[in-house]
Amino acid sequence: MTDHGPDPEGENDAYYQLMLDPEAMLLCALMWAPTPDEGADRVCGVLDAGDFNNTNYGAIFAAVVAVRSAGRRADAASIRSWLLEQGSDSAIDRQIAGPMLVSLSTLRTAPGTVLSYADQVLGASYRRFFQRTAAELTHAGETAPEARLFELMLEEGRKQRRAWERRQSLRG
Repeated sequence: MTDHGPDPEGENDAYYQLMLDPEAMLLCALMWAPTPDEGADRVCGVLDAGDFNNTNYGAIFAAVVAVRSAGRRADAASIRSWLLEQGSDSAIDRQIAGPMLVSLSTLRTAPGTVLSYADQVLGASYRRFFQRTAAELTHAGETAPEARLFELMLEEGRKQRRAWERRQSLRG
């Protein structure tokens, strides 16, 4: 896609996909957020790496949280440095991290959008969790002893309620 319509070469397709990805846009907004920043700090306190469908984005989010927790600005260079400090313990391969951080940091989003994108990421995470819960209950309904079914449903319901409360806490 170009400014004038579809891009026959497909050169910008990846960029446009990133622009439509709330996870990518959230990471960009967090990279541009000042330290401290009420919205970014709230997002870092509520979301976790597991909320990201893209596990590499989850690893970058964890790095953002670590860097911000140390009182440092979480720009692309600082995140990359933190990931390199982790050595082989890093959750993302350094060959992937550098280009990904550059792509994410250049998406042109504003720090003021952090809460909006975080709400979208957490909403998608909540739906995935709900779908897993439904699948687990279906499996339990087929395989678990009947005497345990009600308790299993209650356990899953409690987990779902905690996930819902976490989602609502982001919204304030």
